[in-house]
Amino acid sequence: MAFYSSGQVQSLYIDPKSFIDGRRAVFELDGHHLAYLPNMRLLNIGIFGQATATARYNDLVGANAIIEAIHLYDGKTLLSEVRKYGQYRGFLLQNVKNSSAQSVSAMKNLNKLGFCQSHNLAGAERGKLAYGLNTVALNPDTTRDGAFGGIIDLREVLPLLNNMSHLPSDMFKNLRLEVIFNTNVARGIMNNNTHTIAGMKFPLLAVDVIDDESVVRKMNAGMSRGVQWLEIEHTQVSFPVGDATNNGQNVKQSINTKIDAYKNKSVERLLQIKELVDATPYIDTNVVQGFGAFSSPALQNERIQYRLNGRNIIPDIGVQGSAEQMSYVVDTFGDGFAFPGSNATDIDSGVVVSDSLGTDGTKYAGQLSYNAVYLGERVRDLQIEHERTQMEDTTAFRPSTAALNVHYFAEVRKAIVPQKSGEYLVSYL
Repeated sequence: MAFYSSGQVQSLYIDPKSFIDGRRAVFELDGHHLAYLPNMRLLNIGIFGQATATARYNDLVGANAIIEAIHLYDGKTLLSEVRKYGQYRGFLLQNVKNSSAQSVSAMKNLNKLGFCQSHNLAGAERGKLAYGLNTVALNPDTTRDGAFGGIIDLREVLPLLNNMSHLPSDMFKNLRLEVIFNTNVARGIMNNNTHTIAGMKFPLLAVDVIDDESVVRKMNAGMSRGVQWLEIEHTQVSFPVGDATNNGQNVKQSINTKIDAYKNKSVERLLQIKELVDATPYIDTNVVQGFGAFSSPALQNERIQYRLNGRNIIPDIGVQGSAEQMSYVVDTFGDGFAFPGSNATDIDSGVVVSDSLGTDGTKYAGQLSYNAVYLGERVRDLQIEHERTQMEDTTAFRPSTAALNVHYFAEVRKAIVPQKSGEYLVSYL
């Protein structure tokens, strides 16, 4: 049943109440008797300072690279958030079909995902799968007004918004969106760590709102039973450094970790993303290699087994090898943008993959290696066995022996329950 028509919807473009360039932006929604619609968008996400033809944002996450976290508060009450935003956003942006990555995501996020046949490239690169041929000019300009900015639909990263018809200001009296930034060029937010970053564009929050008290009252009545959603909760563990010498060649290294962050919580899907503790190997001679620190590197002969409440989730020894890994990710999260060698080690992706500049695509091999599983019950005890095979390696980038931060993102059931007093409770289910 429709409560309102399009003519009753106003679009507001809200400046931050507080803005510290490169650090933080706070947006406040403090109206009365209003209904804020959940399709909130962050606009003008980007930086300025470099205008050379080769300067561009990170190839995977684009302008999202400058964001570290997003939090939605009502006063002091945390409603929804996303931490380790760059790693999680990187997964979401590749978790779409190639056509969507190329024609929609690249334009909104200013990244270079999406492959097509490269008949216009010359020499050995002709006929390969080439990424980035679709992109508009992504070069950050020397001026704040001249630079391109990205667009972020907050429903994609704050699942609470996907499950609410509206956010009533009578219930959430002090709504506040906080965005944490980090524009340090050494993080690999651009394709070269020598590019100049003079500052950020001024971010805006676009919000659709209904300011008709009788309509809002009817909409609020529909929320009397509350709202349930799957919050994304993050935790991480450490995978210790291995032996990259001849002594470690072909020796298995494994960790068995007890994950207490989700204890007594109802968990649906679980995602694992890997990150090098030492970020310096992501950059070679000032050039970010592939997707840089926002990738999830493949490990040699990687294996993972999940033990939930006393039983193994995966048959036999668990998920082993890049083909099984990808099948579980697709089964759990749906279609994903991928290319030959994107989640595998020892694959010469340059044979079939190029980039838009007509150069070898080998640096993108093994950069989109994720693990995923569906749990679908309350966690009393969760243990994860994670294994890799060490390889003798003298190169700087060697994820099969490097120390890793292993990130887990879980869908956790939560609810907002209205009270007769007009207040509400946020609880786990």
